[in-house]
Amino acid sequence: MPPSPDRPSVSLLGQSALSRGIGITLVVAVLWLAIHWAVLLP
Repeated sequence: MPPSPDRPSVSLLGQSALSRGIGITLVVAVLWLAIHWAVLLP
């Protein structure tokens, strides 16, 4: 089977999209926790 040049680029794009999604999720979680603490502490 000849190696197709599309496979690595697709996997890299998938990994970058996945890592980006995880990063966005972490940022949203941190922001939500900060707002939650700001509301609960006072």
